[in-house]
Amino acid sequence: MNIKPTAPHLNAYVKTHKQDKPIRPVVNSIPASSYKIAKLLNKKLQSLTNLPNTYTTKNSQEVTQELHNIQTDGNYKLITLDIKDLYVNLPIQSIIRTTRFWLNKENHDKIITEQVLYILEIILKQNYFQYNHQYYQPNKGIAMGSPISSTLAEIYLQYLEEIYIKHWMKSREIIMYKRYVDDILIMYDQTKTDETTIHNTIHNTDENLEFKMTAEENHIISYLDLSINRKPSHIELDIYRKPTHMDIIIHFSSNHPYDHKLAAFRYYINRMITLPITEQARKQEWRNIIITAHNNGFPEPTIQKLRTKLMNKRNQPQETQQSQQNRKKWINFTYYGPTIRKITNLFNHTNLQIAFRPTNTTYQQLSQRRTNSSKPSGIY
Repeated sequence: MNIKPTAPHLNAYVKTHKQDKPIRPVVNSIPASSYKIAKLLNKKLQSLTNLPNTYTTKNSQEVTQELHNIQTDGNYKLITLDIKDLYVNLPIQSIIRTTRFWLNKENHDKIITEQVLYILEIILKQNYFQYNHQYYQPNKGIAMGSPISSTLAEIYLQYLEEIYIKHWMKSREIIMYKRYVDDILIMYDQTKTDETTIHNTIHNTDENLEFKMTAEENHIISYLDLSINRKPSHIELDIYRKPTHMDIIIHFSSNHPYDHKLAAFRYYINRMITLPITEQARKQEWRNIIITAHNNGFPEPTIQKLRTKLMNKRNQPQETQQSQQNRKKWINFTYYGPTIRKITNLFNHTNLQIAFRPTNTTYQQLSQRRTNSSKPSGIY
């Protein structure tokens, strides 16, 4: 327990990637009395429940692999479902009940199960927060910002999937079901069911959860960062960007670690060369990357060099890459400017890997706290 706890503060963040810019409520649970015990219980629950993760996905790469393993025909269609405000709508008592289900399934000692559930109930009931000098406690939901929230959401959703989705998959009404947190992709056989039936059935599984459905448009649907084009005999993939997407990244002239500046391009290029998209889509994506580079002050040869490096690394045996990573230990330095390299270069021939931490961030620039540095690192 925290020795000097205070009520967590509610912060409101704007979802700039969505239309109408809705608010994402996030509670800073670090000063809460239950924060440390929640962090400990989170690790315990992950090992004790041993969730199957049958229908979950870690990234779009896994989704593409499964899509390419499916022999499609003209009867298969796609829809996506988005769970609205997942964390704040999860019912507390149902979370405790479903946690008991997974613990009993692993045949744990009854005393351990009861102790875990007792601590869990205490944590869930301490979901109060403060905002604008007022104190609140909702009657349902878990806080986005608590170290245990994501695990509890998975415990609850995977229980619903175990009960309701499993039989659909066996009957082949649903051919594919994948969920990334609160985003769901479903491929179904329209000769056996339809999108309205699926939506209504899933929507009725829990009165606390609201599912927003999106259907194909001209045989195309977007999921995560994928644009999925359903052809009569196969699936074609492209990279999807939201209508609100803006190609603004850390500017090349910013006083920021060089690796941080290239991080976005490293992700873009890796995605481009690893996803099984069409050659035409790959060429278009490269053009988009170059445009982003120009708009943010990056020399094109720098991006070309990074592309060559990542492609060569991809061709390396996986064992070689893993052994190189295993030999390295990470240490971090605060980045004040390029001169810090004179110190970190001393570690070039050691088994230490350097990571840089900026002295200033956009959040700090916008908040009341200020650094005294005359040239703080960050975005300008």
